[in-house]
Amino acid sequence: SAAFAPDDAKDERPPRPAKIVEVFERPRETEISQPIVVEPDQSAVLTMLEGGVLQEFPVLEGMLVKKGDLIARVDTRILENNVNQAQSQLAQTKVEFERAQILLKQGNIPESVYDQRGTEYELAELNLEAASKRLEDATLVAPFDGVIALVSVDQFQTVNAQQDIVTLQSQTKFRAVMHIPASQLVDATDVDILESYLALDVAPLVNIPAEFRSLAQQADPSTQTYEAQMNFTRPEGLVVLPGMTGQVFAKVVPNASKPYVEILEVPMAAVQYDGEKPFVWLVQAQDEELSVTRRDIVLKDEIGRNLAVLEGLELGDEIVGAGASYLFEGMKIRRFGG
Repeated sequence: SAAFAPDDAKDERPPRPAKIVEVFERPRETEISQPIVVEPDQSAVLTMLEGGVLQEFPVLEGMLVKKGDLIARVDTRILENNVNQAQSQLAQTKVEFERAQILLKQGNIPESVYDQRGTEYELAELNLEAASKRLEDATLVAPFDGVIALVSVDQFQTVNAQQDIVTLQSQTKFRAVMHIPASQLVDATDVDILESYLALDVAPLVNIPAEFRSLAQQADPSTQTYEAQMNFTRPEGLVVLPGMTGQVFAKVVPNASKPYVEILEVPMAAVQYDGEKPFVWLVQAQDEELSVTRRDIVLKDEIGRNLAVLEGLELGDEIVGAGASYLFEGMKIRRFGG
């Protein structure tokens, strides 16, 4: 008859293969590679402060201008007449005021007449100042070196005060805008940038030096990213336009003036949850056999491939890095691959 092995003689289940990783320290230096969008360093919509018919309008879209170059000028004939009349009025009131000073000293006019002449003289000065300012405002000049990005009106068109005339953008100075995930920064509000450069998609082999400009002090609540901006100068011979895309590359470290605090990390795939409480499977070795035991941990509130551990583990501990959901307390394992 066939012989059957008793139940208690069954072979034990062989150790389950598992990927084992060592708890590691988060590096102080972090390399960042992020997509960027180019924006002009300066951009301004220029408006006329004085309305009228555009008599001079020598600019076209794409034209380069220097600071102080003429952008537009409205018809100034009436304004010039107003200035001439104000100058004549000022000269007349000045003569009358000076005559009143002499007559007052001689006692030939009352002080009230002298005061009236003084008031008329002051008003004439203010009137000339206002007329001159209106004449000055009839001319629009470039406030900085740049390129005419947009023309909003035509020559000989009648424009109103505060109406958009052109959009002027910087032509050599630009900003690279990027959004850094919170998980890539130990303290995103207080870091030092060791080095940085960018490459545009239109010229991926050209490394353009970039300097840190600003970093948002709060993360965007919907994306959990921090907006950062870098300054860069257009390389000679390369066309750079707002809206271009590329990549920025940077090495950052926590502020060197702050005391260094060791931060341990584990792969996100190694973390299991019992309700809302995170834990990992800690690897134990005994008599050349490996088994696992549950270890509760406290994680830093962040996202990313690796998560910071605040409590529960020590540097050098070994944990199961993948496939942890199939394990149970005391289960024997073997290293994946041997």
